[in-house]
Amino acid sequence: MPNNDIEKSEITVADWSESTTGLCPVCLASVPATLFREKDQIYLRQQCVRHGDSTALIASDAEEYLRLRTYVPPRVSGGCCCGPGDSCDIGKPPTCILILEITNACNLACPTCYADAHGHEFMSLDEVRSRLDMFFSKQPLLDVLMLSGGEPTIHPQFIELLDIVLNYPVNRVLINTNGLRIAQSDTLLSQLSIRRRRIELYLSLSSFNPETHKRLYGKDLLVQKAAAFDAAERGKLFVNVVATVESGVNDSELGSLFRFCLSKPNINGLILQPAMNNGRYRNEYDPLTRTTLTGAITNLCDQSEGALIPKDFVGLPCSHPDCAALTYGFLDSERKVLTPLPRHLDVARYIDLFSDRISFHGMLQSAVARLWEGIKCGQGLSSLRDIWRVLSLPGLCSLLPLIGRQDQLGSRIFRVVVKPFMDAHTYDSRRTDQCCTRMIDNAGNTVSFCDYNIFQRGSKAGNAAIPLPMLRK
Repeated sequence: MPNNDIEKSEITVADWSESTTGLCPVCLASVPATLFREKDQIYLRQQCVRHGDSTALIASDAEEYLRLRTYVPPRVSGGCCCGPGDSCDIGKPPTCILILEITNACNLACPTCYADAHGHEFMSLDEVRSRLDMFFSKQPLLDVLMLSGGEPTIHPQFIELLDIVLNYPVNRVLINTNGLRIAQSDTLLSQLSIRRRRIELYLSLSSFNPETHKRLYGKDLLVQKAAAFDAAERGKLFVNVVATVESGVNDSELGSLFRFCLSKPNINGLILQPAMNNGRYRNEYDPLTRTTLTGAITNLCDQSEGALIPKDFVGLPCSHPDCAALTYGFLDSERKVLTPLPRHLDVARYIDLFSDRISFHGMLQSAVARLWEGIKCGQGLSSLRDIWRVLSLPGLCSLLPLIGRQDQLGSRIFRVVVKPFMDAHTYDSRRTDQCCTRMIDNAGNTVSFCDYNIFQRGSKAGNAAIPLPMLRK
């Protein structure tokens, strides 16, 4: 039954509210829902005529939640992936991150796996080509394509598949991995290193505590994770550390994860993903005490020893404002001091730089287009002043000689992203309508990643998962 620890008499719509469509966590029926502010927090109440009301915490800091909602620019040509001067009239919000799950097999059985990965099937190379051909016939450019699973690196034709993907107009290819194969196979590491110019690892690490590892991964993987990060550094592979964050479990370790990232020259991102009740998730889950987007930001900033403050973060404007928050920063040559870009630049004037630009490469392209468009319109002088002011900050002038030197420049760029995915308790239909992180089906169509998790994986939805064409090993 829905969690009703907070009675209606205790929660009343205060000074802010918004109507939407949600889901009943019991039957997954579409139901009326209300987002509202109460006691400096944001809640979502969903009303099912069969199973009653259910309430979930959406934001633990109402002021920050509403501030992040201000970073939503006007849509350009139907989607924010179209920077100034571009044209991608695709008639709907674009896909920023396209997820291609190439296997349902995995070499782990993590209790927090959103995919509930188990099986022995692998997508064929022909199927990969077919899906991508259909996708790019509808959207000409893509910032990020993520190879996922299961564990994608155990695909028997993984390198051949990766080469196929790299032939498409994609800025960056992310490999969503637990890192075990990276540490175990020198051959795989060598092949990835050869292709490292356009790839990054999305490498999971959520804790430095053995007991927390057992809770999140099913076993203590500290030694294996350390070996994976060492291997990635040897191979000069850029890495994003991806942490699943559970309230009261590892939310006190976000500062340690942040400092670990800065200690490695090839780590250029920290991704925080609050735990959700989807897939194989088997731990206790209370929708009223869950880790939220604003809660993760607050905990990280409090533990960052002054390196980050909440206002360094902006909402990702190409998606719904509740879907993600991020900041980009520049590091000094010793990777000790972080200078967050939003702290020194009026982001409201340059919001299109962050639109559909999870990758820094995409952001640089957007910046050049933004400046050129301003010059053509006679507004380039103010843009140049702003850019000069940013580059005049201590230590940032030293970045200019590194332009075109990917390894050196990459080690000086750092981003933090907080990405809360939805489950049935937190579902807001408008987020899926504006979703820019999407799965691709066998017809080349895309579906919101959250919709796919809730409705098509089958574990908690009460529906059979829609199968994806695979090859058996």
